[in-house]
Amino acid sequence: MTGLMNKVVDKSYLTFPYQYTKAQELTASAIKPLHKRKRDPLVVAVLAAIAAAAEGSPSVEQWRVLADASNIAETMLTLGLFDDPDLLFTDAVNAVADLGRLHGHGLPMRLDAEQQSHLVEFGEAYEQLLAQVSERNYIHAHRATERRLRELLMNGPAAGDIEFIVN
Repeated sequence: MTGLMNKVVDKSYLTFPYQYTKAQELTASAIKPLHKRKRDPLVVAVLAAIAAAAEGSPSVEQWRVLADASNIAETMLTLGLFDDPDLLFTDAVNAVADLGRLHGHGLPMRLDAEQQSHLVEFGEAYEQLLAQVSERNYIHAHRATERRLRELLMNGPAAGDIEFIVN
């Protein structure tokens, strides 16, 4: 998922440190998934955000959790770390983009029943994905996502980018 920088956001965002360093990526396990103590809080936050979205009351922070999860999943898909034959992740990314678009235009962040269903399936699949992808691949995808979003903020959207507003 990609977006357009709101005028409230300045380029100082580009100087924030990455969540993971290159050294952490290189020293992470290429075989084992993220440790359960790191994985569980991510999954709990995503599932709570999905539940809030289903109720029509996600906070901005919950939307950000969903956006982060869908961005990282999209990056993993782009990197070929898994397949999406049923377009589950693609549908979830589109639902999260719709939430962001609604928020950006000052509208309530509500989804229709089909979009909510996509997000519930995404939550279940995201949990399984994190349990299977190696720690190194997760960190690599996380860093690649951060890099992609920073490039987007710096250079603007490209063809095929989904518009949303960052606040």
